Amino acid sequence: MARLRARIERAAALHRHTAALVAAAGPILDGYSPSAAPTEQYAEQHDLTAGLRADANLLAPGWLGAQLDALSPTTPLGGPLPPTFVRVGQAHPLDDARFPVVVPLLRAGHIAIDADARDSRVAGLLRSLVLRLLASSPPGSVRIRAVDAVEEGSTFGWFAGIESIMPPPATDAEGLRAVLDEGEHWLAARTDGAGPTLLIVIASLPELTEGRDLARIAGLAHAGPAGRLHLIAAGWPPPPLTAETTQAPLPHATQIAIRNPHAWVGDPPGATFSGTGVTPGRLNAPVYLDPEPPADLVRRVCAQLVGPWTTPPAPVGEPSRTAWLNYVAAGQRLDTVRREVIAVVAEHKAALKAARDDLAAIRAKLAHHQAYLTEVAREVGGRPFDVVPSWQETQTAASVLTGAAQPGGRRRSAPQQAPRTTAPVSSPPAPPSSPAPAGPAGAVPPVTGNLYMGSTAGNTGAIMGPYQTYPGALNSPTGAQPVYRPPGGALNGPTGAQPVYRPPVSGVPARPQSPGQGPAQAKSPAQVSGGPVRPAAVSGVPVSVAGGASGTGAVRPQSPPAPESLPGRVSHALRVAAAGLKQSEAALAAPGRSDTASSTRVWINAAVYFTFAVLAAVVQVPTLLAGERFDEISLLALPCALVLPALAFALGWLTIGATTRRPTSRTPVMGMAISLLALIPMIVFAGVLFLG
Repeated sequence: MARLRARIERAAALHRHTAALVAAAGPILDGYSPSAAPTEQYAEQHDLTAGLRADANLLAPGWLGAQLDALSPTTPLGGPLPPTFVRVGQAHPLDDARFPVVVPLLRAGHIAIDADARDSRVAGLLRSLVLRLLASSPPGSVRIRAVDAVEEGSTFGWFAGIESIMPPPATDAEGLRAVLDEGEHWLAARTDGAGPTLLIVIASLPELTEGRDLARIAGLAHAGPAGRLHLIAAGWPPPPLTAETTQAPLPHATQIAIRNPHAWVGDPPGATFSGTGVTPGRLNAPVYLDPEPPADLVRRVCAQLVGPWTTPPAPVGEPSRTAWLNYVAAGQRLDTVRREVIAVVAEHKAALKAARDDLAAIRAKLAHHQAYLTEVAREVGGRPFDVVPSWQETQTAASVLTGAAQPGGRRRSAPQQAPRTTAPVSSPPAPPSSPAPAGPAGAVPPVTGNLYMGSTAGNTGAIMGPYQTYPGALNSPTGAQPVYRPPGGALNGPTGAQPVYRPPVSGVPARPQSPGQGPAQAKSPAQVSGGPVRPAAVSGVPVSVAGGASGTGAVRPQSPPAPESLPGRVSHALRVAAAGLKQSEAALAAPGRSDTASSTRVWINAAVYFTFAVLAAVVQVPTLLAGERFDEISLLALPCALVLPALAFALGWLTIGATTRRPTSRTPVMGMAISLLALIPMIVFAGVLFLG
């Protein structure tokens, strides 16, 4: 009895502290956000953003890359060379990480926007691009021809008084054809020497532009970079109304896709921002386009362009080729890191779902264990057991679940073997001189002051399942990467040279690469302890899909949920606790309890069967007494008396079954013997009749 009582006490302590674990796990899981998990990837995005800002300042200095509403009125115009790179907006990979987006234009390619100037964001971008190019180019080096069918050229209404550089825009189909004729004559008269550059800006095409005119625009784009002719085409590709008006993306162009409220900037000519090397791709960060410049700034620049400049031109110099290589390589690495963010978030979402499923399962198991423990305690008797956790126990469980993660470096695929400690937090450790309560080996660990979160021998694999390694980790980009190589000292476009990714600007050393690993090899997702993180959640992250398209999606996790993550540790603790409850029930049903329990159950069952037998006998007495006066009643009383013992046995069987979950505790043989006592009145009555 004492040994059974000790097992019951330990089972009650384990139940109480498992309940504390469940009570603490609920609020922890409800307040956990998987999007805050990739701390390592967020930190690297901040480093990449800082490097991209530095490269953008080298590629697009002064008028080309500054915020126009913040420029000083005394900022000088012009430069020694026509600009190559120009800013189009600002990328926001994170809410607190931003960098300017620069794209190649003059002497490199074109810019195409899938919406026209009827969208105010597109109109503002076109005005800022024209102003940047006019203010940063040497005098007479850039000539601009505009096409704008929106309200008779209202997009460029501020650019007045500079007809020698930028005449009023064409507003109809005839004006569009005149601009295209000038562009074709420009290409036909080109020379290999230095000369001015022609920039055609299409803010909006005239209504019902013919297919042959669209084909002429595509032809100019194809031959333009080699002939110092460049396009900024808004509303391209045009709506595919007919087969003749259906056009492919503009050749040699950076495509900008307008979304709400941001935009996506596609690959620049001859290069790619895709970290996997799959093209077409885009810069993996939402971009907010530059707003329209202040009207006063536009008028002041136009006034300076028509007269002699009073300030000498600022020597901006030729942009560094290395800066562009680093800009593209950092954009590729940013794409890889943001894909890793998707993988880590997906992994933690799976871990959170598994932890919630485990929480629901162990709540049901706790209810079963409490009922079983109550039944066993009632059989033994004695003082009641407390199964409700205290506030201190719940707080201790919460602190254990939200503790620091395991040290890094362990392989993700290896299962974790936690130390074997036990549940009762409020119970003090047993004195060294007192012997530990006896019990089956491995059933329930001894009582200490720690929460039971360790592995249970013989049940860990069955409860938690073996860890597996998912194949198909994120692949690094392979193949040659595009770079810019200026022939003859001028930037002309990407070639096949390999860009080199520089270390993060914050001074964090780059990780060593294994032999054969690419420069942008994806790394394993971060191990998370559930602590506070610096960045906020990530807005839509593109993922390449089949056919070269891009969309928002998720990457399959590289490994199953690990105990190092907060929901993974909660799930691990709950599964181990479930194994402990299972072994606790097995310990209570072990030999040593059966003799005491069976003897107690025999007396209880005997009392139940005897009670129903007495009731059946009492019911017969009035009927048998009435049979002395009426023979008909005597004929009915004898068959009823034979049925009543069976009825008494059935009622006793059902009553005992309702009070216990073990059918073997009903003692049917003893029940049938006791139920035969219901025949005593009939036997006495029959004897009286026979003797009388």
